[in-house]
Amino acid sequence: MNTETKQLLTRWQSLEKNGGLQRAGAAARTLRIIGLALCIFVGFAVVYQLHPVFVAVAAAVMGWLIAEANALRTRLTQWPIFKSYIDWKKVEEELRG
Repeated sequence: MNTETKQLLTRWQSLEKNGGLQRAGAAARTLRIIGLALCIFVGFAVVYQLHPVFVAVAAAVMGWLIAEANALRTRLTQWPIFKSYIDWKKVEEELRG
């Protein structure tokens, strides 16, 4: 089995077991809170005319954090549908062998 396949199967298994969904939800919330803090910082940086580099870096990081949070939220909402199509016996066999 190649490395990419093993990583994907391991990710699926970790979402199904060991509280992976709860951790993903908590991570999404944390990313959104940090993104909100950066948004507020960008607002203050623009109002108080801080150096444009601060604004650009904070805005870029904020955008990345929001994108990651949205990706996690999308996975969380799609997971109940997606997991019904996974052959869990085959996944466990592939990870063992």
